[in-house]
Amino acid sequence: MNCLTDAVIAHAFAQVGNRRVHYARGGEGPPLIMLHAAPCSAKVMRPIQKVFATRFTTFAFDLPGCGLSDPLPAGPLATEDLADAILATLDALGLGRVLAYGRHTGAGVAVELAHRHPERVAMVLTDGFPVFAAPMSEQRIHENLPPIVPRWDGTHLLWCWYRYREQHIFAPWDRPLAECRADTDVPDPDFLHRGTVELLEAGDEYRRIFASAFRHAGLGMIGALQVPVCFGTRPGDSLHSSRTLYPPEAWTEVLPREQIAAAMREREILSRHAQGLPAAPPHAGRLAPGPGGIDYLQTPAGETLVRAYGLERERMPVVVLHDIPGASALDDALLRELGTLRPSIGFDLSGLGESAPPPGQAISVGLWVEQLRAVCRSLGLERVHLLAQGAAAAVAAEAALAAPGLVAGLTLRSPPILTPALRRDFLDHPIPAADPVEDGSHLLRLWHQLRDQELFFPWFRRTRDHARGNAPRLQPEALQARARACLKQPHSLAPAWATAMAYPLEQRLAQLRAAVALASHPADIFAPRAAAAASFLGREALPMPEDAGLAASTLDQSIGP
Repeated sequence: MNCLTDAVIAHAFAQVGNRRVHYARGGEGPPLIMLHAAPCSAKVMRPIQKVFATRFTTFAFDLPGCGLSDPLPAGPLATEDLADAILATLDALGLGRVLAYGRHTGAGVAVELAHRHPERVAMVLTDGFPVFAAPMSEQRIHENLPPIVPRWDGTHLLWCWYRYREQHIFAPWDRPLAECRADTDVPDPDFLHRGTVELLEAGDEYRRIFASAFRHAGLGMIGALQVPVCFGTRPGDSLHSSRTLYPPEAWTEVLPREQIAAAMREREILSRHAQGLPAAPPHAGRLAPGPGGIDYLQTPAGETLVRAYGLERERMPVVVLHDIPGASALDDALLRELGTLRPSIGFDLSGLGESAPPPGQAISVGLWVEQLRAVCRSLGLERVHLLAQGAAAAVAAEAALAAPGLVAGLTLRSPPILTPALRRDFLDHPIPAADPVEDGSHLLRLWHQLRDQELFFPWFRRTRDHARGNAPRLQPEALQARARACLKQPHSLAPAWATAMAYPLEQRLAQLRAAVALASHPADIFAPRAAAAASFLGREALPMPEDAGLAASTLDQSIGP
């Protein structure tokens, strides 16, 4: 087996009390939990998880408040709180004794878990345990962890990019001094992009997580440990120099500098302490009828993140197809409100949001339709109504033609009904590519494309003749939510848009027999074409309220039983 490419890593959620915990699972055998460094998510562990998954059932958790895991309650946060949260997650997943692996912040949490609950941890291996020559003062913690404040011009995105980049050049990141130079390379743009998006995802929560590590009494707890803990360090890591601070009784190991070589060595160390640990229980199923929630389903279009609410209700289900580009997260409030009235389902189209495209397979409208059909099959939905947001009208139209038995009707919200000349204009002026570049400028290009489309139609005609008359949605927090959703799959963002724009929507809609309704809001991207859409479809557009609850009620009444 090629341990770097063959191990299958799947994603799931665990419900822990009233919190949702996101994790990646892969492999078979004794359970190994993996805890990442802040402010990242479990995605940063993917390369080494594939190595470990050749011998263990690996569970790489998003720490509370990071990635897609819900945060712990507001207030002061300590490493002990994070350790207890991980213990509660183990209980929710039916895991008994486990091996634990942690990096930086996650290393502190893993060791604290073993310290507080030695009966649940067979062994801990750390890669960069957070120990410091002197405790960090509260003033230094405050200086080191400035808040992330969304700005109208998007420059906070560049701050996040260079903040994350700088921590790979200096340690600490905010001390650009010769004696603080890091012994490592600057990561490639894709690595920096992932970390930047995760920093944005954590938001101000990153300050609580980091601060908990800075305040943790790392060295002081080593003598009280009752289970084996291997404190590993690697040349090039910012905590490698702290190996001299460990007491003589500490088990320390200097690991290879290169990540995969280190992971193979770590796998051998972990294996020596796995004897007697039973294999992890199988994954406990997927979304089922009931209140619903968020999970992943396997489809021909790859692993698909699905949001489903109100599945127990015996009415016509509504599948909400998010705008292209975009993600189902942007429709979550609407989906929840609809779920109080009828089954409501949303999912990230392949190549967007958290649904990574299948390797070697091009994005296409046909692929998205197959994904839709697979989601409906998995949830036991035999007949559905489709609500397509904006450019997702292409998916809805094609699904209605390809699967008339599945699609009972369509509601198109501000579809891109365009003249041939205008469609060519959109194809000739694609959205900016989001492929990461060294200076992070792709972030600003996307931000201002999103901003300009609120101000002009089309957004690339920035003249007074093309100024939009609606109240623009320019709040930085709202723009950031949309930008973050778009940046999840940067390499497929522009291809997804081009695919939707190239679809012959008008011709395909003319072939439909299914009932088609029209809805619109003045702020929608293609709202300037609402009159053309109404004329083309021969019906008036249903006004869509801004409030999610009112919008859900309006849609529910228009769909009927």
